[in-house]
Amino acid sequence: MAMKYGRWKKAGTDWSETCMIGSKYQVWSALAVLALLVLGVGCSRAMARGKTPVLSLFAFNYSPNYLADVRVDGQFLGGVSGYTNGGSAMGPRAPRGKGPDSVRVQWTETNRYDLASNRYLDEGHRVPHEAMVPLKTPYPPDPATLLLHFYPDGHVEAELLGKGVNKWDVRRMPVPKEHKDHDQY
Repeated sequence: MAMKYGRWKKAGTDWSETCMIGSKYQVWSALAVLALLVLGVGCSRAMARGKTPVLSLFAFNYSPNYLADVRVDGQFLGGVSGYTNGGSAMGPRAPRGKGPDSVRVQWTETNRYDLASNRYLDEGHRVPHEAMVPLKTPYPPDPATLLLHFYPDGHVEAELLGKGVNKWDVRRMPVPKEHKDHDQY
C-alpha cells in the first residue's frame, strides 16, 4: 500500500479510482449533513411561530330578514335570526399579523320578520350573498371571538374581540321595542 494526498492506495489500483471513491463519499456525506441542517432549521422555525388560536364565531343581525347558512371562510356558523343574533360556532384561526386581513362571508337572506305579528313571513325568496369583509383594526392581543354585524342595508362588518370582552356589550343597534324578545336584549 502506498499513500498519496492523504489516501491509501492498494496495489494494482489506479490513483484516480481511490480519489473518486473518497470524493463520492464526501459529496454524499456533505449532502446528508446539509439536508439535516435544512430540516432542522425548518422545524425550529415552525415550532417558534406557534399556532394562532381558533376563534369562536358569533353574529348580530340588525336586519329584519332571517340569514340562513352563514359561513365565514368556509366555516359554518348556522342561521342568524332577524333583529337578534345567531348561535356560536367554532371559526377560523386568528390572523397572525396586525392587519389588515379580511374574511369571506357567505349567507342566504330568507324570510322577513314581521314586527306587527311577531313571526316570520314566508315570502318564498332566498337570496344568496357573499362579501369579503375586512377585520376592524387594531386587533386585540388575545383574540377569542370573530364577531359579525349584519346591517339592514346589506353590508357586513367584522371585528375580533379579546378574551375578556363580553360580546353582548358590543351590539351596535338595539332590538326593536316591538320585537317579542326585546326584553332579553
